[in-house]
Amino acid sequence: MRIIVGGLGRKTGKTTLVCRIIALSRDRQWTAVKISHHQPPGGAPYSLQADDAAGDTRRFREAGAHRTFWLQGDLASALPDLKALLADTPNWIVESGAALRHLEHDFALLAVDPAHIEDEKVLGLLDRGEVDG
Repeated sequence: MRIIVGGLGRKTGKTTLVCRIIALSRDRQWTAVKISHHQPPGGAPYSLQADDAAGDTRRFREAGAHRTFWLQGDLASALPDLKALLADTPNWIVESGAALRHLEHDFALLAVDPAHIEDEKVLGLLDRGEVDG
């Protein structure tokens, strides 16, 4: 199963949703990837590394993910490495709405803060099927 979880900005529940899915289906031995658009240290266009030491990837591991990775930086540049990583696993979940346009997936979920559910931006994203969170 291939799942992408996106949302609108910070604190919308994306990581909580990813963790809940993993916890409810631990037998799938999930590979979980957190994608952050922040530039990695050292000036490289991106960094893709196994990570479960802190933050969201630690939460993925605690929920029961078999493997966890953190991709920092330019998603387009990282796509060949990311696709190669995901090709080796039947069950993956990626936290990044931007991945919708780049990765074939079975399901895409949108986490939205209920306080903003009627915002024009949310409605537009739902109509177009695009999320940048």
